[in-house]
Amino acid sequence: MVFLLLTILLIICFISFFEEKLPETKWYVYGCIGVALILIAGFRPIGIDNDSETYEMYFNHYDTPLYESFVEFSFLFLARLFHVLFNFNDVHSIFLFYAFGGVCLKFIAIRQLTPLVFLATAIYIGHYYILHELTQIRAGVASGFFLLSLKPLANGKKLHAALFMLCALFFHYSSAILFPLLLFSNKDITLRERFIWAGIIPAAFLVYFMHFNISSLPIPFIGEKIEAYANLKEKGVFDEINVFNLVFLVKNLMYFYFLYMYDTIKAHNRYFPLLLKIMGVSIFSYMALSSIPILAMRISELLGIVEIILFVSLYYTIRPNWLAKSLVLIICFVYLYLNFFHDPILKIS
Repeated sequence: MVFLLLTILLIICFISFFEEKLPETKWYVYGCIGVALILIAGFRPIGIDNDSETYEMYFNHYDTPLYESFVEFSFLFLARLFHVLFNFNDVHSIFLFYAFGGVCLKFIAIRQLTPLVFLATAIYIGHYYILHELTQIRAGVASGFFLLSLKPLANGKKLHAALFMLCALFFHYSSAILFPLLLFSNKDITLRERFIWAGIIPAAFLVYFMHFNISSLPIPFIGEKIEAYANLKEKGVFDEINVFNLVFLVKNLMYFYFLYMYDTIKAHNRYFPLLLKIMGVSIFSYMALSSIPILAMRISELLGIVEIILFVSLYYTIRPNWLAKSLVLIICFVYLYLNFFHDPILKIS
């Protein structure tokens, strides 16, 4: 499976170097890649990732009351539906359902948000496909709906965007964090505002060092889940957040670089202002919510799905073109290395 995934990624990397010159038939290739990714995620072996065995347990014991407190209603409902109505007793049936939703939604959104679809797909496969479609499948569908909400949100169609966010909430409760983003717009970020958005990073470090504890706040709807995460942290289930790890620090530097190259990138991607604001919130949430590591990571990763489009924007700031695309693909393979070897999500042995 891993070999097949790497083969597809290498094909995408090759195509990305001349995708602007390809005829309209490239969309058939794009669609075939999407189908292949759905099948890989849907029929992956149990145990090859960190979560599939747990999902199999949830799927086979969907009527266990204990799971209702920390597994979304949608997953248990679908598990019941697949068992009772369709007589599907293999967990791969629900894997295939979630893979179809996660991949299709992201492929549609990528096509809407950038013309460099193959370059963006390479970034997606290198990190978020492995993280979401092969591991956190509920978050995978939620992040797909979130990515799909960005175009209507940028165009001022907030009701349309809110409906997509509501769908995301149905699949993962952490999506409740998306609704405040309805206050955002795609309005141009002035030079003065760029300094304010740059200040969100030192502000996040300040909150981090103050050891702010979000579990003490009465937050509706997801308050019980936050409390459950806090209890698990106290039991030592999750590691502490390290905001000085190299990957996160590089992400901070890239955020500052995007702010510096704002005018250049904005000329090529009309959705850039909104995407950049969301990236800032993603970085902030990672540090501000660090008192509950799993919550910090889930929220930051959900919002960080915009990196699929933003990292591709490096292409507009570097010349020659082949060098720019090479640097974007290097980011892809760095993420791939981290997911395979440094902090492995997939078992490749």
